[in-house]
Amino acid sequence: MINGINLFNTAPLQFKGGRNVSFKGSGVQNDCFIKSEQKKPLDNEFIKWAEENDFLNKGLKESFSEENLLGQGFSNSVYKIEGNDDYVLRVPRSYFDPDKTDFGDYKIRDTKDKNLKSNFGQQAALIQSDDVHKPSIEVLLKQQGITNGNPPPSAIFEESGKLREGEISYEAIERKEHYAKCLKILASMPQSAYDDLIDKFIELDEAGYKFDYYNPNNFLLDEDKGSIEIIDLDKYKAPYKNDLGNALWALTNIEYLNTYLSSYDESSRLISDNDKNEAVGNTIEVISKYTKALQNKGKKYSSDGYEFMTQLFESYPMSFYLKTLNRSEKLQKLKDMGVMD
Repeated sequence: MINGINLFNTAPLQFKGGRNVSFKGSGVQNDCFIKSEQKKPLDNEFIKWAEENDFLNKGLKESFSEENLLGQGFSNSVYKIEGNDDYVLRVPRSYFDPDKTDFGDYKIRDTKDKNLKSNFGQQAALIQSDDVHKPSIEVLLKQQGITNGNPPPSAIFEESGKLREGEISYEAIERKEHYAKCLKILASMPQSAYDDLIDKFIELDEAGYKFDYYNPNNFLLDEDKGSIEIIDLDKYKAPYKNDLGNALWALTNIEYLNTYLSSYDESSRLISDNDKNEAVGNTIEVISKYTKALQNKGKKYSSDGYEFMTQLFESYPMSFYLKTLNRSEKLQKLKDMGVMD
Protein backbone atom coordinates (compact mmCIF):
# COMPACT_ATOMS: atom_id res chain seq x y z
CA MET A 1 0.00 0.00 0.00
CA ILE A 2 1.33 3.43 -0.86
CA ASN A 3 1.07 5.68 2.16
CA GLY A 4 2.10 9.10 3.29
CA ILE A 5 1.05 11.05 0.22
CA ASN A 6 0.35 14.70 0.91
CA LEU A 7 -0.72 16.70 -2.11
CA PHE A 8 -2.01 19.77 -0.35
CA ASN A 9 -0.15 22.38 1.68
CA THR A 10 3.16 20.72 0.83
CA ALA A 11 6.06 21.43 -1.48
CA PRO A 12 5.61 20.18 -5.09
CA LEU A 13 6.80 16.66 -5.94
CA GLN A 14 10.02 16.43 -7.86
CA PHE A 15 10.78 13.57 -10.21
CA LYS A 16 14.08 12.29 -11.35
CA GLY A 17 13.35 10.61 -14.21
CA GLY A 18 -34.28 -29.69 -30.96
CA ARG A 19 -36.74 -32.82 -29.45
CA ASN A 20 -36.12 -36.71 -29.47
CA VAL A 21 -37.64 -39.25 -31.91
CA SER A 22 -38.41 -42.87 -30.84
CA PHE A 23 -40.02 -45.82 -32.58
CA LYS A 24 -42.78 -47.92 -30.98
CA GLY A 25 -44.23 -51.30 -32.14
CA SER A 26 -47.99 -51.87 -31.66
CA GLY A 27 -48.06 -55.57 -32.61
CA VAL A 28 -47.40 -57.60 -35.76
CA GLN A 29 -50.88 -56.85 -37.12
CA ASN A 30 -50.41 -53.07 -37.10
CA ASP A 31 -46.79 -51.98 -37.22
CA CYS A 32 -46.30 -48.23 -37.52
CA PHE A 33 -43.91 -45.44 -36.59
CA ILE A 34 -45.06 -42.97 -33.94
CA LYS A 35 -43.20 -39.75 -33.13
CA SER A 36 -42.60 -39.39 -29.41
CA GLU A 37 -44.08 -36.32 -27.71
CA GLN A 38 -41.39 -36.35 -25.03
CA LYS A 39 -39.68 -32.94 -24.76
CA LYS A 40 -35.98 -32.45 -24.35
CA PRO A 41 -35.23 -31.66 -20.70
CA LEU A 42 -34.52 -28.02 -20.02
CA ASP A 43 -31.07 -27.05 -18.80
CA ASN A 44 -31.95 -23.39 -18.40
CA GLU A 45 -32.59 -22.85 -14.70
CA PHE A 46 -34.46 -19.60 -15.15
CA ILE A 47 -36.90 -21.02 -17.71
CA LYS A 48 -37.53 -24.01 -15.43
CA TRP A 49 -38.28 -21.67 -12.56
CA ALA A 50 -40.46 -19.42 -14.73
CA GLU A 51 -42.58 -22.36 -15.96
CA GLU A 52 -42.95 -23.81 -12.47
CA ASN A 53 -44.06 -20.44 -11.08
CA ASP A 54 -46.10 -19.25 -14.10
CA PHE A 55 -43.89 -16.17 -14.09
CA LEU A 56 -45.15 -14.68 -17.34
CA ASN A 57 -48.70 -14.49 -15.97
CA LYS A 58 -48.01 -14.09 -12.28
CA GLY A 59 -44.93 -11.99 -11.79
CA LEU A 60 -43.52 -10.44 -14.92
CA LYS A 61 -45.50 -7.21 -14.90
CA GLU A 62 -45.30 -6.97 -11.11
CA SER A 63 -41.52 -7.00 -11.32
CA PHE A 64 -41.49 -3.56 -12.91
CA SER A 65 -42.33 -1.60 -9.79
CA GLU A 66 -40.41 1.34 -8.44
CA GLU A 67 -39.51 -0.73 -5.37
CA ASN A 68 -37.83 -3.35 -7.56
CA LEU A 69 -35.70 -0.89 -9.52
CA LEU A 70 -32.05 -1.69 -8.88
CA GLY A 71 -30.40 0.88 -11.10
CA GLN A 72 -30.31 2.79 -14.36
CA GLY A 73 -27.65 3.43 -16.94
CA PHE A 74 -27.66 5.53 -20.07
CA SER A 75 -29.73 3.02 -22.08
CA ASN A 76 -31.27 0.51 -19.66
CA SER A 77 -33.02 0.00 -16.35
CA VAL A 78 -32.53 -3.10 -14.18
CA TYR A 79 -35.16 -4.65 -11.89
CA LYS A 80 -35.05 -7.44 -9.32
CA ILE A 81 -37.40 -10.44 -9.61
CA GLU A 82 -39.63 -11.26 -6.67
CA GLY A 83 -38.93 -14.81 -5.50
CA ASN A 84 -35.78 -15.28 -7.54
CA ASP A 85 -32.54 -13.80 -6.31
CA ASP A 86 -30.37 -15.35 -9.03
CA TYR A 87 -31.52 -13.22 -11.95
CA VAL A 88 -32.56 -9.65 -12.83
CA LEU A 89 -34.55 -8.07 -15.64
CA ARG A 90 -33.12 -5.41 -17.94
CA VAL A 91 -35.28 -3.22 -20.18
CA PRO A 92 -34.72 -0.18 -22.39
CA ARG A 93 -34.85 2.95 -20.31
CA SER A 94 -36.21 5.33 -22.90
CA TYR A 95 -39.22 3.57 -24.46
CA PHE A 96 -40.38 0.90 -21.98
CA ASP A 97 -43.50 1.72 -19.95
CA PRO A 98 -44.80 -1.29 -17.95
CA ASP A 99 -48.10 0.47 -17.25
CA LYS A 100 -48.79 0.75 -20.99
CA THR A 101 -47.42 -2.67 -22.03
CA ASP A 102 -49.64 -5.74 -22.58
CA PHE A 103 -47.53 -8.71 -21.47
CA GLY A 104 -50.13 -11.34 -22.57
CA ASP A 105 -48.26 -12.47 -25.70
CA TYR A 106 -44.72 -12.50 -24.28
CA LYS A 107 -42.75 -15.77 -24.47
CA ILE A 108 -39.41 -16.87 -23.03
CA ARG A 109 -36.55 -17.86 -25.31
CA ASP A 110 -33.41 -19.67 -24.14
CA THR A 111 -30.39 -17.53 -24.99
CA LYS A 112 -27.90 -18.95 -22.49
CA ASP A 113 -24.34 -19.00 -23.84
CA LYS A 114 -22.71 -22.22 -22.68
CA ASN A 115 -19.28 -20.91 -23.64
CA LEU A 116 -19.29 -18.60 -20.63
CA LYS A 117 -18.55 -20.48 -17.45
CA SER A 118 -18.22 -17.54 -15.07
CA ASN A 119 -20.92 -15.14 -13.95
CA PHE A 120 -20.64 -11.89 -15.85
CA GLY A 121 -24.25 -10.85 -15.42
CA GLN A 122 -24.75 -12.20 -18.94
CA GLN A 123 -28.06 -12.89 -20.65
CA ALA A 124 -29.68 -16.20 -19.66
CA ALA A 125 -33.00 -15.78 -21.48
CA LEU A 126 -34.97 -13.29 -23.53
CA ILE A 127 -38.66 -12.49 -22.99
CA GLN A 128 -40.19 -11.29 -26.24
CA SER A 129 -43.46 -10.55 -28.03
CA ASP A 130 -44.20 -11.37 -31.67
CA ASP A 131 -45.08 -7.69 -31.96
CA VAL A 132 -41.84 -6.03 -33.02
CA HIS A 133 -43.04 -2.75 -31.56
CA LYS A 134 -42.88 -4.14 -28.04
CA PRO A 135 -39.50 -4.03 -26.31
CA SER A 136 -37.63 -7.22 -25.45
CA ILE A 137 -36.92 -8.00 -21.82
CA GLU A 138 -33.53 -9.44 -20.98
CA VAL A 139 -33.06 -11.94 -18.16
CA LEU A 140 -29.55 -11.54 -16.78
CA LEU A 141 -27.59 -13.46 -14.21
CA LYS A 142 -27.47 -11.47 -11.01
CA GLN A 143 -24.15 -10.28 -9.68
CA GLN A 144 -23.30 -9.30 -6.14
CA GLY A 145 -21.59 -6.13 -4.99
CA ILE A 146 -21.91 -2.39 -5.04
CA THR A 147 -21.64 -0.40 -8.25
CA ASN A 148 -18.20 1.02 -8.79
CA GLY A 149 -17.73 4.77 -8.93
CA ASN A 150 -20.08 7.18 -10.65
CA PRO A 151 -21.73 6.94 -14.07
CA PRO A 152 -20.52 9.33 -16.78
CA PRO A 153 -22.37 12.63 -17.27
CA SER A 154 -24.10 11.22 -20.37
CA ALA A 155 -25.97 8.75 -18.13
CA ILE A 156 -27.44 11.35 -15.80
CA PHE A 157 -28.08 14.28 -18.17
CA GLU A 158 -30.51 14.61 -21.07
CA GLU A 159 -29.09 15.60 -24.46
CA SER A 160 -30.38 19.11 -23.73
CA GLY A 161 -28.10 19.28 -20.71
CA LYS A 162 -30.97 18.97 -18.24
CA LEU A 163 -30.48 16.60 -15.33
CA ARG A 164 -32.54 13.43 -15.79
CA GLU A 165 -35.52 12.92 -13.52
CA GLY A 166 -34.54 11.18 -10.29
CA GLU A 167 -30.83 11.93 -10.66
CA ILE A 168 -28.72 14.00 -8.30
CA SER A 169 -26.13 16.44 -9.57
CA TYR A 170 -22.75 15.26 -10.79
CA GLU A 171 -21.02 17.19 -8.01
CA ALA A 172 -23.36 16.05 -5.20
CA ILE A 173 -21.67 15.04 -1.96
CA GLU A 174 -23.37 11.61 -2.17
CA ARG A 175 -21.55 10.94 -5.44
CA LYS A 176 -18.24 12.13 -4.06
CA GLU A 177 -18.57 9.97 -0.96
CA HIS A 178 -19.45 6.91 -3.06
CA TYR A 179 -16.49 7.56 -5.36
CA ALA A 180 -14.08 7.74 -2.43
CA LYS A 181 -15.62 4.65 -0.80
CA CYS A 182 -15.14 2.61 -3.97
CA LEU A 183 -11.50 3.66 -4.32
CA LYS A 184 -10.88 2.67 -0.71
CA ILE A 185 -12.46 -0.77 -1.27
CA LEU A 186 -10.47 -1.28 -4.47
CA ALA A 187 -7.19 -0.26 -2.87
CA SER A 188 -7.75 -2.74 -0.03
CA MET A 189 -8.57 -5.65 -2.37
CA PRO A 190 -5.92 -8.40 -2.40
CA GLN A 191 -3.65 -8.80 -5.42
CA SER A 192 -5.53 -12.04 -6.21
CA ALA A 193 -8.68 -9.98 -6.93
CA TYR A 194 -6.84 -8.15 -9.70
CA ASP A 195 -5.27 -11.35 -11.05
CA ASP A 196 -8.76 -12.91 -11.16
CA LEU A 197 -10.10 -9.83 -12.92
CA ILE A 198 -7.59 -10.22 -15.75
CA ASP A 199 -8.55 -13.92 -15.98
CA LYS A 200 -12.16 -12.81 -16.44
CA PHE A 201 -11.17 -10.56 -19.33
CA ILE A 202 -9.25 -13.46 -20.88
CA GLU A 203 -12.41 -15.62 -20.67
CA LEU A 204 -14.48 -12.85 -22.26
CA ASP A 205 -11.96 -12.47 -25.08
CA GLU A 206 -12.02 -16.18 -25.85
CA ALA A 207 -15.85 -16.31 -25.83
CA GLY A 208 -16.14 -13.15 -27.94
CA TYR A 209 -17.61 -10.61 -25.56
CA LYS A 210 -16.89 -6.91 -25.31
CA PHE A 211 -17.04 -5.22 -21.93
CA ASP A 212 -18.77 -1.82 -21.91
CA TYR A 213 -16.08 0.18 -20.16
CA TYR A 214 -17.70 3.57 -20.74
CA ASN A 215 -19.56 3.32 -17.42
CA PRO A 216 -17.51 2.65 -14.28
CA ASN A 217 -20.74 1.23 -12.77
CA ASN A 218 -20.22 -1.84 -14.97
CA PHE A 219 -17.79 -3.08 -12.36
CA LEU A 220 -19.29 -4.39 -9.12
CA LEU A 221 -17.23 -4.55 -5.95
CA ASP A 222 -17.91 -7.50 -3.66
CA GLU A 223 -16.09 -6.51 -0.52
CA ASP A 224 -17.09 -9.68 1.38
CA LYS A 225 -15.61 -11.96 -1.29
CA GLY A 226 -12.78 -9.59 -2.07
CA SER A 227 -13.61 -9.68 -5.77
CA ILE A 228 -14.17 -7.32 -8.69
CA GLU A 229 -17.10 -8.42 -10.87
CA ILE A 230 -17.95 -7.51 -14.48
CA ILE A 231 -21.39 -6.77 -15.95
CA ASP A 232 -22.79 -5.34 -19.21
CA LEU A 233 -21.43 -7.27 -22.19
CA ASP A 234 -21.95 -7.13 -25.95
CA LYS A 235 -21.54 -10.27 -28.09
CA TYR A 236 -18.95 -10.10 -30.84
CA LYS A 237 -17.23 -12.69 -33.01
CA ALA A 238 -14.75 -14.79 -31.04
CA PRO A 239 -12.04 -14.19 -30.26
CA TYR A 240 -12.32 -10.55 -29.23
CA LYS A 241 -9.69 -8.35 -27.61
CA ASN A 242 -10.90 -6.11 -24.79
CA ASP A 243 -8.75 -3.08 -24.15
CA LEU A 244 -7.29 -3.57 -20.69
CA GLY A 245 -6.12 0.02 -20.38
CA ASN A 246 -9.59 1.37 -21.02
CA ALA A 247 -10.90 -1.12 -18.47
CA LEU A 248 -8.55 0.37 -15.88
CA TRP A 249 -9.74 3.85 -16.88
CA ALA A 250 -13.25 2.73 -15.89
CA LEU A 251 -12.14 0.91 -12.75
CA THR A 252 -10.34 3.95 -11.36
CA ASN A 253 -13.19 6.25 -12.50
CA ILE A 254 -10.38 8.69 -13.24
CA GLU A 255 -12.82 10.92 -15.15
CA TYR A 256 -14.36 11.86 -11.79
CA LEU A 257 -11.10 12.72 -10.03
CA ASN A 258 -11.05 16.41 -10.93
CA THR A 259 -14.65 16.78 -9.76
CA TYR A 260 -13.72 15.19 -6.44
CA LEU A 261 -10.70 17.45 -6.02
CA SER A 262 -12.53 20.62 -7.05
CA SER A 263 -12.61 23.53 -4.65
CA TYR A 264 -15.36 25.43 -6.44
CA ASP A 265 -18.51 23.25 -6.74
CA GLU A 266 -21.50 22.93 -4.41
CA SER A 267 -20.00 20.27 -2.13
CA SER A 268 -16.30 21.10 -2.23
CA ARG A 269 -16.23 22.47 1.33
CA LEU A 270 -17.32 19.02 2.58
CA ILE A 271 -14.22 17.28 1.17
CA SER A 272 -11.08 17.80 3.22
CA ASP A 273 -7.52 17.87 2.00
CA ASN A 274 -6.96 14.56 3.77
CA ASP A 275 -9.92 13.09 1.85
CA LYS A 276 -8.39 14.27 -1.40
CA ASN A 277 -4.97 12.88 -0.55
CA GLU A 278 -6.51 9.53 0.34
CA ALA A 279 -8.48 9.34 -2.93
CA VAL A 280 -5.34 10.03 -5.00
CA GLY A 281 -3.29 7.55 -2.98
CA ASN A 282 -5.94 4.86 -3.39
CA THR A 283 -6.04 5.50 -7.14
CA ILE A 284 -2.27 4.96 -7.31
CA GLU A 285 -2.67 1.70 -5.38
CA VAL A 286 -5.34 0.48 -7.83
CA ILE A 287 -3.06 1.29 -10.78
CA SER A 288 -0.20 -0.55 -9.09
CA LYS A 289 -2.17 -3.74 -8.35
CA TYR A 290 -3.81 -3.79 -11.79
CA THR A 291 -0.46 -3.35 -13.53
CA LYS A 292 1.04 -6.13 -11.40
CA ALA A 293 -1.86 -8.38 -12.49
CA LEU A 294 -1.00 -7.66 -16.13
CA GLN A 295 2.57 -8.74 -15.42
CA ASN A 296 1.37 -11.88 -13.63
CA LYS A 297 -0.90 -12.85 -16.54
CA GLY A 298 1.34 -11.78 -19.42
CA LYS A 299 -1.05 -9.08 -20.64
CA LYS A 300 -0.44 -5.49 -21.77
CA TYR A 301 -1.86 -2.03 -22.07
CA SER A 302 -2.44 -0.83 -25.63
CA SER A 303 -1.51 2.55 -27.03
CA ASP A 304 -4.75 2.30 -29.04
CA GLY A 305 -6.83 2.67 -25.89
CA TYR A 306 -8.16 6.19 -26.33
CA GLU A 307 -9.51 6.80 -22.81
CA PHE A 308 -6.47 5.16 -21.28
CA MET A 309 -3.95 7.18 -23.26
CA THR A 310 -5.70 10.55 -23.18
CA GLN A 311 -6.94 10.58 -19.59
CA LEU A 312 -5.53 7.93 -17.26
CA PHE A 313 -2.04 7.87 -18.76
CA GLU A 314 -1.78 11.64 -18.44
CA SER A 315 -3.24 11.79 -14.93
CA TYR A 316 -1.41 12.78 -11.78
CA PRO A 317 -1.87 9.32 -10.14
CA MET A 318 -0.26 7.60 -13.14
CA SER A 319 2.58 10.13 -13.15
CA PHE A 320 3.16 9.52 -9.46
CA TYR A 321 3.06 5.72 -9.96
CA LEU A 322 5.64 5.91 -12.74
CA LYS A 323 7.62 8.68 -10.98
CA THR A 324 7.78 10.94 -14.00
CA LEU A 325 5.71 13.58 -15.75
CA ASN A 326 7.40 12.96 -19.10
CA ARG A 327 5.19 11.07 -21.59
CA SER A 328 8.05 9.29 -23.34
CA GLU A 329 9.56 8.21 -20.04
CA LYS A 330 6.19 6.86 -18.91
CA LEU A 331 5.83 4.77 -22.05
CA GLN A 332 9.35 3.42 -21.71
CA LYS A 333 8.84 2.48 -18.08
CA LEU A 334 5.68 0.54 -18.91
CA LYS A 335 7.52 -1.20 -21.75
CA ASP A 336 10.40 -2.06 -19.42
CA MET A 337 7.83 -3.57 -17.05
CA GLY A 338 6.52 -5.69 -19.94
CA VAL A 339 3.01 -4.23 -19.81
CA MET A 340 2.98 -1.89 -22.84
CA ASP A 341 2.67 -2.97 -26.47
